[in-house]
Amino acid sequence: MYPYRKNVPFDELFTKVPAEQVARLKAFRLAHPYKQLTAGDEQWQYICCGRGEQTLLLLPGALSVGESNFPLIAAFENEYRIIAPSYTLSLTMAGLCEGIFRILEAEAVNEVHVFGASYGGLVAQYFVRQHPAKVRSLILAHTFILTHRYAKPLWIAGKLFPALPHSLFVPLLKFRLDKVLLSTLRARNHPEAEFWRAYLNEAIASDLLKEVFIHQNKCLLDLTRQPQFTPDDLNQWHGKILIIESDDDPAISSRDRALLRNTYPRSQVHTFSDAGHASSILRREEVVSVIRTFLHNVINQPGSRFSILRNQG
Repeated sequence: MYPYRKNVPFDELFTKVPAEQVARLKAFRLAHPYKQLTAGDEQWQYICCGRGEQTLLLLPGALSVGESNFPLIAAFENEYRIIAPSYTLSLTMAGLCEGIFRILEAEAVNEVHVFGASYGGLVAQYFVRQHPAKVRSLILAHTFILTHRYAKPLWIAGKLFPALPHSLFVPLLKFRLDKVLLSTLRARNHPEAEFWRAYLNEAIASDLLKEVFIHQNKCLLDLTRQPQFTPDDLNQWHGKILIIESDDDPAISSRDRALLRNTYPRSQVHTFSDAGHASSILRREEVVSVIRTFLHNVINQPGSRFSILRNQG
């Protein structure tokens, strides 16, 4: 996670969280240290763990840290090799994806199954267009297509974010996270609601998070200036796509969900009801089951290199 302010100790941030949940996070962090990679002028950090012939690349959302996908890492690391990068402070989406590519090269990974949720879903869509030979399948969760209509709001945000003092940035960010995620967990009386409030507050307590959001905004603005993703972009790519969505997602409108589905007309779609932007928390077992079944079918589809090798063995 981000280095947080020394005047906000970990135990204080997690004081209201059930002890077993705190212990699980501490144990995960101890067992999954970050590796380092220098790519050009940028320093990357990423978690590399797990076992298996196939590799699952987990791209984080708005928090931009690999650890934020730790529930999925824990669910799949006994079946797949896992690579979960933290985004460096890149100025362009191309730079971001090039760094991820360098990580895969450094780890001698030829092909990956890519999972991207929310902001990570946008990174995943760009990555498969930049490096299609690296991607065997694509899983897009609670994400959308970044159209040109987002350019002006992103440009305005890019002007406002750097000028905001920390005292204003923090409450605005907390309001957004509460609307998108925490209010849904509280409304369902979810047992991990307090854990995720503390986890997000740990990120917010970091002096680095504002800079992360500024660079994230720059990457999104860069993406709006490029050709919009279309159904024809991946005609020569033979991978499979799974879309995971919720019909009541407060962060992704029904119009944006429809555009995503229409952009990938041959995709498999799994739609949750009453899961908001938090299906991976509220419906974790089902999400894991849907992903596991999808990956199993991709790997074992007739004629695939993986099924042929398995039959030959």
